[in-house]
Amino acid sequence: MKIKNLEFSNCVLSSGSMNWFGDGYFYHDLYKKLFPCFKIVEQTSFVAKTTTLHYNAGRMPWKDNFRPRELFPKCIKVYFFRHGGMVLNAVSLSGPGAQCLFDTDRWQNLNRSFAISFMAIGATKKERLKEAFDFVRLAAYELLHYPSRIWFQINVSCPNTAHDTGELAEEALEILELFQLLSHRGYVIDLKINSLMPLETIVAIEKSGLCDILTVSNTIPFGTPDLGIQWNKLFRRGQSPLSHLGGGGLSGAPILLSSLKKISQIRAAGVNMPIKGSGGILTARDVLVMSRAGVDCIEIGAALMIRPWNVRSIIETAEQVFSI
Repeated sequence: MKIKNLEFSNCVLSSGSMNWFGDGYFYHDLYKKLFPCFKIVEQTSFVAKTTTLHYNAGRMPWKDNFRPRELFPKCIKVYFFRHGGMVLNAVSLSGPGAQCLFDTDRWQNLNRSFAISFMAIGATKKERLKEAFDFVRLAAYELLHYPSRIWFQINVSCPNTAHDTGELAEEALEILELFQLLSHRGYVIDLKINSLMPLETIVAIEKSGLCDILTVSNTIPFGTPDLGIQWNKLFRRGQSPLSHLGGGGLSGAPILLSSLKKISQIRAAGVNMPIKGSGGILTARDVLVMSRAGVDCIEIGAALMIRPWNVRSIIETAEQVFSI
């Protein structure tokens, strides 16, 4: 799929799943040795871990090499086989800030297609819009000589920053307007939402023409009702093991149905813009189901952590299905 001058991979590696620079985490080094087919991830596009404008401590400390300080971070709970495989995280966008990441020059020297992901986290709407404005100015300056293989993903749906994701969704149009400086330079603008964004907002976003592709869905805030997620069955007494960290966000098999339902509703509402399907894709079969829901390509995250042996078949199936 081609948008503007950017050729999109049919399977994209989601924000945070392969760290900021696509090199992944310690377990990915292990997976490449245990499952040689896992090396296919080096041939596809990825979305960098979401950055904030300024340094943000979050809940996952980092080393100088931009890898987590803890081998097994306390803010992440991994369930390889429980309920089909799932992950609960409360990382809360830990990171050094956009300027620090640009200053490494590592993004400049990447030879693959990738997205820089950004989220504004100020306490008020005014502060968040100012952060977005300042990030766009910074990126416009830093990317004067960047190749066209880069695109931008705007995250308005992280469940771990103590914001009301509904309130963030309402700001999406205003943030998209700020990103038009980058859009006019030819960069693709990708908006990542979760299944909670109102349909009327999504319809308005398409009508605005400010967004090139929509990614559905991000992780789901713990305990969210009305999405068909049976929290009481997933976790003992329906209580989050990360309740002391705000509950966290759920990804993996249990959110697939909610993602599919949202995508189908978006298409039924007459939205024709490209959609990147995400949320709960752990097998090649899930790719087929996503394609039937009406997506144009997919984005995977949890599979890179809990289903490494399936990653090659997922990517190859996506290539077959979305290249037709």
